[in-house]
Amino acid sequence: MVLAGAIVAALLAPYPAFAYFNGLGFNFERSLFRRDLNTTDGSEYGDSTKWPAPFANGGRSWAAAFAKANATASQMTVEELVNMTTGVVGLCVGETGAVPRLGIPQMCLQDGPIGPRAVYGSSQFPAGVTVAATWDRELMYARARAMGQEFHDQGVHIALAPVTGGPLGRTPLQGRAWEGFSADPYATGVASYQSVLGITHAGVASVAKHWIAYEQETSRNIFVEVDGFSQADIQLPISSNLDDLTMHELYMWSFAEAVRAGTSHVMCSYNRINDTHSCSNAKGLNNLLKKELNFQGGVISDWGGQWNTIPSAENGLDVGMPGAGFAAELGNFWGETLVDLVNNGTVSKAVVRDKVVRLLTGYYYLGQDVSPLPEFVYNTIGSPTLNATSGYRNVRKPSSPKLIKDIGLASVTLLKNTGSLPLKHPQRIAVLGNDATDNVLGPNACGTGNSACDVSNLNGTLSTGGGSGAAIAPYIVTPLDALQQRAIEDNAEIAAVVANSTTTIGAEDAIASLLPDADVTLVFLNRYSAEGADIPNFDIAGDGDNLMDLAVTYSSNVVVVIHTTGVVDIEKWADNPNVTAILVAYLPGQEAGNGLVPVLYGDVAPSGKLPWTWGKSVDDYPPNGVIYTDDYSPESNFTEGVFIDYRWFDKKGITPRYEFGFGLSYTTFGYSDIIVDEGRWAKDDTSVMDTAEPFEMWNGKNSLYDVLFTVFATITNTGNVTGSEVAQLYISIPGDNQPVRQLRGFDKAKDLAPGDSAVVSFPIRRKDVSSWSVVDQYWYIPSGTFGISVGGSSRNLPLNATWTSQ
Repeated sequence: MVLAGAIVAALLAPYPAFAYFNGLGFNFERSLFRRDLNTTDGSEYGDSTKWPAPFANGGRSWAAAFAKANATASQMTVEELVNMTTGVVGLCVGETGAVPRLGIPQMCLQDGPIGPRAVYGSSQFPAGVTVAATWDRELMYARARAMGQEFHDQGVHIALAPVTGGPLGRTPLQGRAWEGFSADPYATGVASYQSVLGITHAGVASVAKHWIAYEQETSRNIFVEVDGFSQADIQLPISSNLDDLTMHELYMWSFAEAVRAGTSHVMCSYNRINDTHSCSNAKGLNNLLKKELNFQGGVISDWGGQWNTIPSAENGLDVGMPGAGFAAELGNFWGETLVDLVNNGTVSKAVVRDKVVRLLTGYYYLGQDVSPLPEFVYNTIGSPTLNATSGYRNVRKPSSPKLIKDIGLASVTLLKNTGSLPLKHPQRIAVLGNDATDNVLGPNACGTGNSACDVSNLNGTLSTGGGSGAAIAPYIVTPLDALQQRAIEDNAEIAAVVANSTTTIGAEDAIASLLPDADVTLVFLNRYSAEGADIPNFDIAGDGDNLMDLAVTYSSNVVVVIHTTGVVDIEKWADNPNVTAILVAYLPGQEAGNGLVPVLYGDVAPSGKLPWTWGKSVDDYPPNGVIYTDDYSPESNFTEGVFIDYRWFDKKGITPRYEFGFGLSYTTFGYSDIIVDEGRWAKDDTSVMDTAEPFEMWNGKNSLYDVLFTVFATITNTGNVTGSEVAQLYISIPGDNQPVRQLRGFDKAKDLAPGDSAVVSFPIRRKDVSSWSVVDQYWYIPSGTFGISVGGSSRNLPLNATWTSQ
């Protein structure tokens, strides 16, 4: 039995997609009896008779493309229909089957959320969490538009992006939360909306993922089968067990925004939802996504997320990935099997045809038939290798480095500053920490899709996390590179100790000698995480704690820069008076140094704000965020309901280290003149596609996304430095067991000169003041008075007003 596990490991080792699946738990000695993979999961969520699959109709914007897709699909044989719904072998991480006689090519599907994964000649863009920290809609869109263009120019039909709230942020220990945006559904919804628009406008199909309540890596359990042994024999995926209100008010919110923006596809997740696999969950896919959200596109399984044949065919899955790809070890459930099931009447041909219509509608809507994409030239299934017949293709645009740099500059979040920043042309600069410089194994040793980022290695500056969300960097401009260039310009001295201070002989002596004579000590810390494993604690990586001990011992002016995938423990030194400034720079991509150093020197004032709450301890957050168990059917009960992140801190009266939305500047801002203008009703003009979300008082003409009123406020730069401020609006909805406040708007006042003012505006839609009725199954506006607060963070809200529902 041990040999079988070794065979599995050997088969998966060559594939970047699987290098991060450490700890799959293949222990065949405790194998259980084989489950029937063509039955439901014993939950009503898997009952397609109760939640039947709705057929697509094209919705508001896709009528012409739908008609064309429907006409094409109607000409296909059963074999051709099934071929398009089942992954086939190809150069991309996933490919659909072709129908040559009707002019339908194999469609290339490729990760990921920060650029074309494992494809040379592409850019490494900042991570989702980084652009979320800008709170800047324009940069969110620009990032997605530029990434989408690179996907297009590399020959990718379907980009597996963005990460639309799966994970959202139930736990700060989620290993791949950095791929997404924010721990708040409204903020993630805004970023998802802008990201879908940007990718779509580049002529590429977007994939909103991962549907839904996908909140831990531990026991997520892909389907893998080798030589008759399967993950199905060992442990099912974790079941995310949540109530109807939490599903609607928290987890569906950002997906609704992706659907409104016109996402072509949605990816179902690895986890089960209330004991039914996400990719064969009739209530989740047929009812909530396709009926309630009126999603007209196709549902694509995550790779190994499909666990059965008949239930997934009837319960809402449209494309099974990777099918025959990856040596067919991830469950090639459809193919010839589905052909037989259609021919013998077990599965309706109309249901299969609808899957193809949903896939082709996006293809036609984007014009990929009339303007074919170039040939994809890389093999990304094994180690990335060039297709020698096609040549190297560099699709990077001259404008991309500046965009990546600008996102970095706008995301840098200043957490503490006792006056040492901005740097005032210091003449002797000390730099500590390997995070300041290059990875000794090259720029992509931690960013090629693997999680094998050995903590004992000198990994250099952290520009990305790991797993399928990573992308190859054409280069890394490190912080030390940019600092050295600045020192040259200032005729200053700069010295760096970037060896591991705990294992390199002489490192501590070098630090003790260097720091006392320096004007400023810059310490670079990081914390890496990756898909496939959750984070065990908040510890800083490598020798970070020892570096801080040495820094505060030998320097009275320590500036800390943290590159991280999430919250880290800074309690031992955050209040130390020798620590004069703390900044978090997230995961900035290839322009890491250029996106930071201008902020350190004050060329640009920091304006980033935290997209999640920075707690003092893991214990500050809801318990049981990650479930560890050997049970065959692991369960995670979302007993906290809608109370995650700042909602939890507010409810429990917990004081965080830094609250949600927090971020300092080099200047100060005053808030004044709040106005609630109820004469600003406006019909929804932002929905590319209409949802069908039910709400009270719906009359067929009004929309859940109509603007009911608009809040205005004035922001004044009361300091001495030009800066930008993210104004945030929170609403307190009346009713029992509601969050103290919920984010319902933000607006960034940019580049205000000292003494200048700007008016920020917050259009409030019907949904923004609504609650979900689990009894009546619709959105409704509670009667009573709503509190409205505006300020610079979730706990700094100087402006207050009210609105009363009619």
